Amino acid sequence: MRLLTVATSTLLLGLSSAIPTPHNGPILHEKRTHSTQLVRRHRAPSTTTLPVRIGFSQSNLDIAHALLMELSDPLSDKYGQHMSAKEVSDFFRPSSESIGSVRDWLHSSGIDTDRHQVSPGRGWLKFDATIEELESLLSTEYHVYEHSETEELHIGCDGYHVPLGVHSHIDFISPTVSTIQIKSRASKQKRGSTKASPASFPPYVKPANLNLDPAAFAASGSTIPCYTAVTPDCLRKLYGIPKGSSKHKGNEIGIFEDGDWYDQEDLDLTFAALSPNIPKGSHPALEGIDGGIAPFFFDGSEQIGVESLLDMSIILSLVYPQQAILFQVDDLTALEPSQGFGDTFLDALDASYEERGQKSGSTGAMPCKALVSPCNPSSFGDDGAGTLGLESLLGLSFMQGPGAANGTGITWPEKEMCGAYKPTNVISVSYGLGEDTFSFFYENRQCVDGVSNRGECIIPSNGTYNGDPGAFSPSFPASCPYLTSVGATQINPDDKTETAVAVDNEEYYSGGGFSNYWPTPDYQQSTLANYFKKTPPPYNLTSYGNPYYNQSGRGYPDVSVVGLNILLYVGGQPAFVGGTSASAPIFASIVNLINEKRFAAGKSTVGFINPTLYKNPQAFTDITTGSNPGCNTNGFNATKGWDPVTGIGTPKFSKLLDVFMDLP
Repeated sequence: MRLLTVATSTLLLGLSSAIPTPHNGPILHEKRTHSTQLVRRHRAPSTTTLPVRIGFSQSNLDIAHALLMELSDPLSDKYGQHMSAKEVSDFFRPSSESIGSVRDWLHSSGIDTDRHQVSPGRGWLKFDATIEELESLLSTEYHVYEHSETEELHIGCDGYHVPLGVHSHIDFISPTVSTIQIKSRASKQKRGSTKASPASFPPYVKPANLNLDPAAFAASGSTIPCYTAVTPDCLRKLYGIPKGSSKHKGNEIGIFEDGDWYDQEDLDLTFAALSPNIPKGSHPALEGIDGGIAPFFFDGSEQIGVESLLDMSIILSLVYPQQAILFQVDDLTALEPSQGFGDTFLDALDASYEERGQKSGSTGAMPCKALVSPCNPSSFGDDGAGTLGLESLLGLSFMQGPGAANGTGITWPEKEMCGAYKPTNVISVSYGLGEDTFSFFYENRQCVDGVSNRGECIIPSNGTYNGDPGAFSPSFPASCPYLTSVGATQINPDDKTETAVAVDNEEYYSGGGFSNYWPTPDYQQSTLANYFKKTPPPYNLTSYGNPYYNQSGRGYPDVSVVGLNILLYVGGQPAFVGGTSASAPIFASIVNLINEKRFAAGKSTVGFINPTLYKNPQAFTDITTGSNPGCNTNGFNATKGWDPVTGIGTPKFSKLLDVFMDLP
């Protein structure tokens, strides 16, 4: 499976960063047109060798969207007839012409054929080259950049050129605008820092100040209003969710975690108090990626993995006895912002970013390395310092997570990570970054990569607003039109109704808005047209230096679920946790329970659900109050119908189940 899914060639229209010119010489392929926190520092040493990766243009993008709609539109005769993994791979595989054209270009430019090779999946070409060679090849200059907040250092360029003859055969090249990250030993941000980064949506956490003995709480039942403390029973009551009662093999729910590790003791305390039917010691089955481990205990100086704990507590409480699978990635994406997002995760599921890694350590294991932005020293050479050669030049070191083969006693697993794991039918992703953190080409490579054709449903959190002044900043992957993004609400004092989440003193509001990268998908066209006609945002699109939002962009979130005052045990004590990081796993659990019912009836998985959701707004409670202030504005308002704060609304489980059970 590939994490995200397909898009049409129309998504590429209007991008000023890749416009061919009439001549046959080098043309601009990509440039740093998006907002960035990377500040150019100085020229990179010309003798430094970089690992270069070229992504070939994928095939059939012109018909991919129509195919996906055939499989996911509830009015289609082909609804639910998902493709096999091989069919998806063959459908998107780059053409031999593309591969040949790029290799011929490299050879004619002095990079001999024996220096580069095509990946096993034929999606990528890799080679090593000095910065001097790359500057000549791509008609550019490479610099060292410093992140304005974290002081992390990166190497890349502001833009690059390729010949007109190969322009259409190349998706993007890395490291270029998509930089390669290196970490200063003097960096002030330590692992476990609670400081938010552009690659994470950290949950909102505050002490519960409640004297809750887990056993006594479970025995007596909660008398605390759901408005004050949201428990699994509150969620069942609020949305009509039944208790899990079955566990069809092959319908385990997936949980993605990166740079955050749960603590089993807190998980046990949470289950003992709130879900006593779940045995002590229960946890998701681990499928560690590139050395990812869990659980992991931190001492008092480090942050306990609240994100992981939140996801697992919610999901297991709602779907048990069904099991969960933890896809634990050890890239520290959540803590190191411009590392790359999702590459090794995609890689482990279907090898879409694959590179057969070099043998590491005494185990002889061969970890799979992300081609776009490798994150472990062993991917640069057997000695750990590798061909990049930057440690001695700039006094830098590469980051490692607790599960990496970095002398911590943890070694690589005894199997390759490329395509090693089968994706689950539903995957909850409580992570993200600003849409402008990476270039369109980088993110589109992930958004245009074949998930839903196979019947999987990826559900990312929507992010939260607490931004600085300026134009609104969409979040990714929530803004990808082929995922189901989830916003956050909070329960009103009546314990029955909801409003858009807002914690003013913490500057915590649910994210939402419109993509600057992807246009409005057809399944949203009429809904968004109605929104702009009846309740347009109070912003003059031409009165600011840069528009605050893109009225023609994909709107998000799609749906919302409560995301405030979720009761957990954190560090052995009760705490209230919130954020769209809580909302995504709740909605993912609902979709997984619906799949359970469909399996029992001999039906397929629901797959990509957005076309069905937008055709059935009656299966949701419309949330019409609240807003998401940010950027020195009032943001957007929740209104009647879809809005960029709460989406279609919050789910009514029984009605949503009826909708999907009526489909083939």
